[in-house]
Amino acid sequence: MPDGCTERALAAALWHYTATPVAKPYYVRGCVPDLNEPRVTVALWTGPAAREKRNLFLSLPLVSGGVPVSATHVTVGLLGLGRGTHLFGFTGRWFDGKRVLNGSSLLEGVAASWPPVEDGEQLGPRGFYFERPGQLKQY
Repeated sequence: MPDGCTERALAAALWHYTATPVAKPYYVRGCVPDLNEPRVTVALWTGPAAREKRNLFLSLPLVSGGVPVSATHVTVGLLGLGRGTHLFGFTGRWFDGKRVLNGSSLLEGVAASWPPVEDGEQLGPRGFYFERPGQLKQY
C-alpha cells in the first residue's frame, strides 16, 4: 500500500492544475486521499469562465496490478481526458454530494509504460479540496 509520500507527491503535482486546465475544460478542484484503500478522489470542475459549472469526481487507484502508481502516472492519465471520450462507471461512493466515478481506465497503459517514481521524503499535505472558491481544506 502506498504511503503518504505518494499522496503528497500527487497533491503537489495536481496543485498546478488548479489554475491551469488539466484537460479542457476541466481544472483540478481537489485531490482527496481515501483512508481505507490505496486510492484518491480527484475533483474536477469546468473552471471560473464556464457558463455551465460541472463537477466531475474520479476515483483513481494508487496501486495497479500490484504495482504502485506514481504521481506522474496519475497526472498523465488525467491529461488523457482531453484526448477522447471516456465512459466511467459509478463506484457507489459519494463525495460532496456528487457521484464518484471510476477513473481507473484513465491509467490503463500508463502505469505499465513507466516505473514508479520515488520522490523521497516530501513535505506538504496528503491532499486538498476547495469546498468553495477560496475555502481550501487540506488532508
